[in-house]
Formats: sequence, C-alpha cells, structure tokens
Amino acid sequence: MIRIPHLKKVIVGSAFVGAFFFASPTAGAQELPASAPTGSDAVTTAVLNQFNSEIARFGAASGVTAAVNQAVSDANTAIVQAQSEIAKWQPATEQFVAREHNTQQYAQPLTNPNPIGMIENATQPEFKPQGTDPNYVWKNDAFSKVAAAKPFNDYVLHRVPASYFDAPRIPEESNAAMTRGKSLYGPGTPLYVNQDTMCTLTAAGTDAAGRKVGLTAGHCGNVGDSVSSADSWQVGTTGTIAAKNEYLDYTVIEFGSKAEISRSYNGVTATQLGGTAKPGELTCKTGVATGTTCGVTYQQSREVQINQICAMVGDSGAPVMSNGRIIGTVSRGLIPGLPECRSPLQGPLHNPTVAMNMDAILADMNRRGGVGAGFVLPQH
Repeated sequence: MIRIPHLKKVIVGSAFVGAFFFASPTAGAQELPASAPTGSDAVTTAVLNQFNSEIARFGAASGVTAAVNQAVSDANTAIVQAQSEIAKWQPATEQFVAREHNTQQYAQPLTNPNPIGMIENATQPEFKPQGTDPNYVWKNDAFSKVAAAKPFNDYVLHRVPASYFDAPRIPEESNAAMTRGKSLYGPGTPLYVNQDTMCTLTAAGTDAAGRKVGLTAGHCGNVGDSVSSADSWQVGTTGTIAAKNEYLDYTVIEFGSKAEISRSYNGVTATQLGGTAKPGELTCKTGVATGTTCGVTYQQSREVQINQICAMVGDSGAPVMSNGRIIGTVSRGLIPGLPECRSPLQGPLHNPTVAMNMDAILADMNRRGGVGAGFVLPQH
C-alpha cells in the first residue's frame, strides 16, 4: 500500500492516470445514490459514510475509523489539487473507459476484458518484450508505467486484466522445478483453475495421510476442477480440487506426482499457520494481481477478518500474513459497489478486504477429515 505523501507527489504529474482511477464519471458516478452531489468531495463523503456504517457492524474502535477518515481526506485533497490537469483528459476517459462489472469475489476469469487497452496501445512504443503466456504481458507504454507508480522503469508486467500493478515475476525456483518436469507450489503461487480462472495459493503442505495439498479461496473452483501453476503452466495439470467449504470460502487442492511443495515462494516464507492480528496492526498479502501489499486491520472475529489490504480479482486465496504467520486467506471485498484496488496510485481509496481466518479453516478441515485434515507446512 502506497503512503499518502508519495501519492501526492505522483498524482499531480500523472493526471492522465488519475482521471481513470479517481475522477472518471463513466467509471464511478453511476455508483453513487441518485440524490448525491457531484465532485470528488461528495464521492469521498459517500464512500466514508458507507464504509463507517459497514465497519461499525463489526465493532471497530472509533479511533480506527477516524484514522481511515483522515487518510482518505488527505488523499482527497491531493486529488482536488490535480483537477485542473485531469479536466484536460476528460474527453479521453469518456471515450475509452467502459463501465466496470462489479464483483465482490476476487477470482479472476481469464476472459476479463481490458477497458483501458486502447489507451495503453496509443502510448506503447514499438518495443514490446515478448512472452509465450497470454497472461504474462510486458508493457513499456507511458500509461502502464505511470499507473504502476513506476514511470522510470523500462517496462512493467501485467498478469491479470484490469490490474495496473507491476505484477510478480516468475521466480527462479519455479523455473528450476520446471526443468525437472515439476511445478513448485508455496505461499502466493499463482494458479490456473480449470484453465479458465486465475487465483492465488494460500499455502502448500502435507496432511495427516502424507498427501501433498494446498489451499486457496473456495469460490475459485469446484470439487474435481483441475489446477496448474500459472508460473509453470507448461508442466500441465498438477492438482485437483478435492474439497470445498463455501461458508468459510476455502478449497483443498490435492497435488499429484508432478508437484513440489515449499513453505517459501518468490520471496514469501511462511513460518507458521494461524494466529490473529489486533485492530490497528498491519497485515500483508501477496497475490498475482497486485503483488505484495499491506494494510491496517480493522476487526477480527472467530471466522473473518477485515482489513485495508489492497486486493482485486486474481488475488483470491492470497495468504494474509503477520510476522511470518499465515493468519488468513483473501476472500472478497467488503462493500458492494466500491472500487477494487487496481493501481498503487489509489492509496487507501479502495474497497476494504474480507479475509477468512486460517485457524477457522484448519479447524474445519480437521473436523471434516479426509484430504487436508492435519494440514501442516513442509519442512522447507
């Protein structure tokens, strides 16, 4: 999550991008009540009122909501200062930004359209690094680099349509496993489910029967669906969804002989499973769409935690971590209609994230028995 002072520095010089993520009537005005006034102040007020109403149901302390209100107010001030620049690009936004299809769940259909693709193409130089995976796209156009808050990079990586983050690269340990004809799985590994949905692995390990298993969000697929690694898709199917709990929104993946498992993946290492985060504490997640982002915890119950971690479609199942412990798995957005976190330039201006507690998931797997019961992290 980007800090507000950095947001202020970037947004004034990036009014083109700001028009899409903060001020586009096409993308956002229709989500307001019909009687609401217009303008960024009115949008922020409406969002804050709805957020405070929702979060109050979970008993969040007034100090937590006050801090969020102040952060959003500061960001809104920066946006207002950029309005004169943004206005110059308004015709472009009306022409190129399609109304976004809202979803509360963060599984990513691979057919999801890219409504801003025309803008990217218009500013894309001839040089385009090539890849063989259609969901591994290098960009070096001005729009993509500014939207990723990396305007001086040679290029950025897009792995999920409609995400403008510089996505996680395929790690060397995955390539090494692929040379052995294997797919490596660990916390944060991107997944293809049934070859038509993209999610993120919460963790890989073994169960009481010695089976290699993994966890991800429940809405990512159904029992019997095939699973492969999006980092080594050439290996093919390496797992199958063996169990699912819709209420706690998790699935259990049973891996086959072509899968290797680890407690570390692409710079993320899980030391333990379970635990909690208190309101006001920071937690972090790593997902294929938005990479590693952190946010404040608002509230945690026995089964659910609510935080301001940046997440969007594709990040479903991403491990929510605190001090090396996997304490939850990304499930969905809290409030219908609020914008997803699609660019680091949004700062805190995105839908809060709902994550399911790892302790509740582990307890349910043990109670249910079968594949996944007795789940533990691998030794290495």
